[in-house]
Amino acid sequence: MKKLLLASTALAASAGYAAADVSLSGYAEMGVVGGDVAETQFHNDIDVTFKLSGETDMGLSFGATIDLDEITNAGDDNGIPANANDSSVFISGGFGTLTLGDTDGAHDWAMTEVAAGTTLTDDHSSYAGYSGNSELDGVNDGQILRWDYSAGAFAVAVSAEMDDAGVQDPTLGVGFKYTMDTASGSLGFGLGYQMNDSALGDTGWSQLGASVSADIGGGLSGVVNYWQLDSDGGVDVTHYALGLTYQMDALLVNVNYSNSDTPAGDVDGFGLAVNYDLGGGAVVMLGYGSGDGPSGNGLGEDTWSFGLGLSF
Repeated sequence: MKKLLLASTALAASAGYAAADVSLSGYAEMGVVGGDVAETQFHNDIDVTFKLSGETDMGLSFGATIDLDEITNAGDDNGIPANANDSSVFISGGFGTLTLGDTDGAHDWAMTEVAAGTTLTDDHSSYAGYSGNSELDGVNDGQILRWDYSAGAFAVAVSAEMDDAGVQDPTLGVGFKYTMDTASGSLGFGLGYQMNDSALGDTGWSQLGASVSADIGGGLSGVVNYWQLDSDGGVDVTHYALGLTYQMDALLVNVNYSNSDTPAGDVDGFGLAVNYDLGGGAVVMLGYGSGDGPSGNGLGEDTWSFGLGLSF
């Protein structure tokens, strides 16, 4: 870590003449995790993020983010990759923001997820039936180009993802957001559409979704979202989800429910996250998830975790 800090300091010093900035942040976890198909086990994870930013003489802002998930004890035993590196680059000005790399497609960008808070192994957002609204992201080469622009309460985005092999046509998307003030807080609307098609035949997919988020007041907020995924081959999926979050002072509690209607039948489940902020970047985290099938974190249909999240 000391070497990383020295390296980032040197980079910032050498880039000073170009009015650029390099910053380093980190995140670490420690605790215990388990599930109905996994032994109770210790868990630790360390994540390091570099952020680079600068500005041209004409006032254009530019930057990049490099996320290094360097250490995890999850390995392949419970289905979580041991290492993952994510990066994206952007340039921003009066025209909006253009981002390329590991970023959200327009559909995911527009939609609000029902989960909130954090847990060690994402129990509250990885149970069977849960959706992060990004079903058509990453189906090609994983590099997404997105342009987004905001004006007051309104925002719009357009995205594209190419297939380097030329087998799939580009995945294209468009999304809209609108936020309005209410007597208790705010009300947000999201609408997104994304589609792709195969260059070899009639095997395309399209996804249309909408979400509504509301600050109810008294520390309560809620989210409802819905999407429909259709294929040219007749394999269709519909999904709806509800989430409720209570946050007051250092305490955050989120409960959410999701249901996906698939050709094989309904898949649904619920998640729970409880966070207590100790201050200084330390958060106590409790998570639980339960679904009709294996969870995305590989710990089974019913999974849980308890521990600390540490931000640096």
